[in-house]
Amino acid sequence: MVSAHLNGEVLAQKRIPTQPKDGPDKGLERILETAEEILGQAQVAKNDLTAIGLSVPGPLDPVAGVFFKLPNLPGWEGFRIRKKLEEHFSAPLYMDNDANATALAEWKFGAGRGYDHMIYLTMSTGIGGGLILDGKLYRGKNFNAGEVGHQVILPDGPPCGCGLLGHLEALCSGSGIARRLRKIFGQGNSVMWELAGGDRKKLSAEILTQAVRQGDAVAQEFFQQTLEYLATGLSNLVFILNPEAIVLGTMVAKNPDLFLKPLNRLVRERVWDVFTPNLKILPAQLVDQVGVYAPLAVILDAMNLEPEELIP
Repeated sequence: MVSAHLNGEVLAQKRIPTQPKDGPDKGLERILETAEEILGQAQVAKNDLTAIGLSVPGPLDPVAGVFFKLPNLPGWEGFRIRKKLEEHFSAPLYMDNDANATALAEWKFGAGRGYDHMIYLTMSTGIGGGLILDGKLYRGKNFNAGEVGHQVILPDGPPCGCGLLGHLEALCSGSGIARRLRKIFGQGNSVMWELAGGDRKKLSAEILTQAVRQGDAVAQEFFQQTLEYLATGLSNLVFILNPEAIVLGTMVAKNPDLFLKPLNRLVRERVWDVFTPNLKILPAQLVDQVGVYAPLAVILDAMNLEPEELIP
């Protein structure tokens, strides 16, 4: 949680753990207590607030200010967070899901600056997405656009966390990679099994990239297949949306040397030349600062404002 100027200058911030078992009433109490604390640290009075921004890990109605079913926050469905916070702070609240909020942040402050047609992919535990089309965030009819991780890559592929088969998320997300690695655990001579301490449950995308860097043949073959899956998913998006830029989050942003060159080649092999002369595939820039810039970008977008020139 942060207090910041609209230009991105942070005045105060504090990280608090999410407590899913708390439920909305106790959760709201913790939010209010922490907000009051950081406003005090920033020496900002409640009546001086321009707006409140909220980035939420799950589906919501940004117009009504109400949550839909949040997978990791049971009990919050239907909770009217906007009404509660606006009443307390006497300031307007703007909210969006975390993928859209991060897409806005990268567009206004990060790798997507200057592009009116941009796709952002989260590339973390799951794969979410945010779509900037014609210089605007596209949410879709029911605010659910951008679920790029749930496009089918392999119709008979591994099950996704959503229950369907062969989705991009099941193949290329952090959790999907870990599940795929567990299926081949012990097959072939690989440093990955040692890095996991002989425990298949400890296999992860991080162990995969570490082994790739060490020249491990099993890891390199697995990684190449993962790149093929990801390039297929990105190519689908290029054909459908014709973006100027694709910004890739955490996993790619932390390993750009492993991902970007082969992805650029593989995507260009899969789509017509007319789509790719100016296409950029870029690493996200705000991975470690998204908690600051995502809610701020939601505010700026809702108020039709652009960040001032003082940008870190």
